[in-house]
Amino acid sequence: MFKILNRLLLTVAMLFLVANQAQAALQIEITGGINEGRKIAVLPFSQPDNIGVDVQAVVSADLMRSGKFSPLALSQIPQNAVTEGRLNVDVMAQTGAEAVVFGQVYPDNNVYQVEFQMVALMGAQKGQIIAHYRGPSGIETMRQAAHRVSDRVYKHLTGQDGAFRTRIAYIVYKHKDPYPYQLMTADYDGFNETAILRSTQPIMTPSWSPDGTRLVYVSFEQRKPAIFVQDIYSKKRTKLASYPGLNSSPSWSPDGTKIAMTLSYQGGQPDIYYYDLVNKQLVRVTDNPAIDTEPTWSQDSKSIYFTSERGGRAQIYRFDFDTRRSERMTFQGNMNLSAKAIPGSNSIIVITQQNGYRVARMDVDGSIYMLTTSALDESPSVAPNGSMVIYSTVYQGRKGLALVSADGRFKANLPSTSGEVSAPCWGPITDK
Repeated sequence: MFKILNRLLLTVAMLFLVANQAQAALQIEITGGINEGRKIAVLPFSQPDNIGVDVQAVVSADLMRSGKFSPLALSQIPQNAVTEGRLNVDVMAQTGAEAVVFGQVYPDNNVYQVEFQMVALMGAQKGQIIAHYRGPSGIETMRQAAHRVSDRVYKHLTGQDGAFRTRIAYIVYKHKDPYPYQLMTADYDGFNETAILRSTQPIMTPSWSPDGTRLVYVSFEQRKPAIFVQDIYSKKRTKLASYPGLNSSPSWSPDGTKIAMTLSYQGGQPDIYYYDLVNKQLVRVTDNPAIDTEPTWSQDSKSIYFTSERGGRAQIYRFDFDTRRSERMTFQGNMNLSAKAIPGSNSIIVITQQNGYRVARMDVDGSIYMLTTSALDESPSVAPNGSMVIYSTVYQGRKGLALVSADGRFKANLPSTSGEVSAPCWGPITDK
């Protein structure tokens, strides 16, 4: 099986590599669903000791968190899975896994090459190499290289793009810090945390630009709400909206041309607007005596979901730019809030009030499927491939983040190593 297997050790002892020394800002604690996905085996990669990243562990964790796969534990991999540098396909097939992933990391001039192969263990392709990739990486980008392996495995087996190299934005509150409110970004699994803004005043509701280079958010730094757009690399920022009254809930359209928001400067009643970044114009979307808030875009940028009390209680409505009309979308539950479209589907994620405030999925037929069992969930954000939802919740008495797969099978909490965390926003896929 190619030269990769020739570099694998021949005993189970090689399965226990040195643990990754880096620490994530958000520790992932799995709470459910790890045995419900498709079985897959990921063998430890042959790699130098100085890499600092256990590639196998990253790939296995990525696939498990997607909710679609249940990677074998290292203890479940037979001792004779690899003998004399060759993969024992029949032995591995007995584990029930549909495929096995194995690879190596090796020096190549001034970089390292990260290489993997995937071999089918079932069906007509049993024993055949069904995926192969090799690409360069430095030590400092080795986690991203491992995530790239996960993306390619995920894409081959599901037909969907993987989202393991994406980043998230969120707000951290540290009570005793001189700048207690902090806008942060990190890899989706909590590593490589970076501070974008630190402030003495609240920061709220970040939203990514489609190219992943900017964030729009609300800041109270002048003791009143204002909406800013900030480049995450240069840190340069522009004030987008600072009208009298409410300036809240900015949301970047998927086509990158508009930013929706909630404003109350006309008559004092919160309504939905958007700022056209091309024409530099502010456009009013809704004009209703009830409260309209929390705008979010459909995937085609042709409509806006929003929360409104025009029916008496907060429910989800959708404004269609073609018909210029709003229609109610949710009818189940006492209240439904914070809609987010699920890419690649006609479903949306909402926060529904049923035995508390919980994350739920509303399908095209109007039915609502509960995804979580907690009681104080808020601010859901969907992975750009539609596979996962990250949201804010209360865990062990502190506000933190949590993950749930869009089918509800995989669940995990992401408690912060310091401070309380809220308002997560999942960034786009920017490099395929």
